[in-house]
Amino acid sequence: MKKVCYADMGKRTLSDDRGQYTVDTFDPFEYFSPNDRFANAFLLTAGSSGWNKRAALRYSVEGADRLYRERDPSYMRMAGDFIDRFRDYDLIVMPGCNFIHPELLWRELKKPVKILGFIDDPHSTYVRGLPHLWAFDGAFYISPSYIDDMLFSDAFARWGKPAYWFPLTAPQQKPIEADDAFFRNRDMTAVYVGGPYTSKVNRLIKLKRHFGNRFCVYGRWSFRGYSGFIRALFGRPMYPYRVKSLTNEERTNIYWRTKIGFNMHLSDEPFECGNARTYEVPAHGMALISDKRAANGQSKIFESNKEALYYSSLSEAIDMIEHYAAHDDERVAIAKAGFDRFWRDYQYEDNMFKFFDWALSLRK
Repeated sequence: MKKVCYADMGKRTLSDDRGQYTVDTFDPFEYFSPNDRFANAFLLTAGSSGWNKRAALRYSVEGADRLYRERDPSYMRMAGDFIDRFRDYDLIVMPGCNFIHPELLWRELKKPVKILGFIDDPHSTYVRGLPHLWAFDGAFYISPSYIDDMLFSDAFARWGKPAYWFPLTAPQQKPIEADDAFFRNRDMTAVYVGGPYTSKVNRLIKLKRHFGNRFCVYGRWSFRGYSGFIRALFGRPMYPYRVKSLTNEERTNIYWRTKIGFNMHLSDEPFECGNARTYEVPAHGMALISDKRAANGQSKIFESNKEALYYSSLSEAIDMIEHYAAHDDERVAIAKAGFDRFWRDYQYEDNMFKFFDWALSLRK
């Protein structure tokens, strides 16, 4: 039985029917009070005198570096406990921002294979990823695309580290019976579930203006879902609709009723791809309409015009939604192919254990 530390799994659990892995987690933030602040703002970026130590560890490698160099008592106790607990493990995975200083990883944790996750790229590549990559045996990334015309696999080849593409999926509920009626008999046209990021809201305004009630938006928006109205106070275009949040059960039921799932990524430029919606939409039998990204990396996830549809502009997305909402046979063909691809290749636990197998192979 191989022992794995996956240091940011939260409350999710893994059920390894093969009996090959035991997986433990570690929460570094338990060692710091929410109000445990730095003595001053020296060195930390972006005028971060308001940053507490939890935030410093979460958002930048600079936080771990400062806490380690200053021998912060809470940090050193946390790092010491981590090292003692996982010194003899087979694998340590640090998704997101690594909170153990690389000098400690290199000196104190020689036995475990160590893997660093690149999950918010390209925004965080030079903030949370590359500065610590030297102390790791390899990396995983969630976006096949990286930036400009470069795939992430090519970037890691340039950086000289082996890397694994780990799709950003989560456990999904599979319908009991996915017959033709499951894909065809749907009474909602299009849906988007997501947060109110500034540039995304501007796009949602245009979509809602065109489609009206045929395009439904859900998500955890502040001010009880009315934050789209408040934008006007800051000189931004108003989204004049309340956005309702959904429970997991409500989201599943709406997804099962909807023909088309709309997706867009955080970057305005065509950089990263493969956010959670990319997988949620086909998993529930909707036709995925998503944005094209760097080096066409999105087609490595779902094949273009067969398993998903990709647009270059919002006007093209609008035309796609109109066309496939009106042509059921074409829509159902896309939805079925994407659905089959998800349940064949992207189930959460299967992907996690394949990733563990790859990581441990690096020791050989």
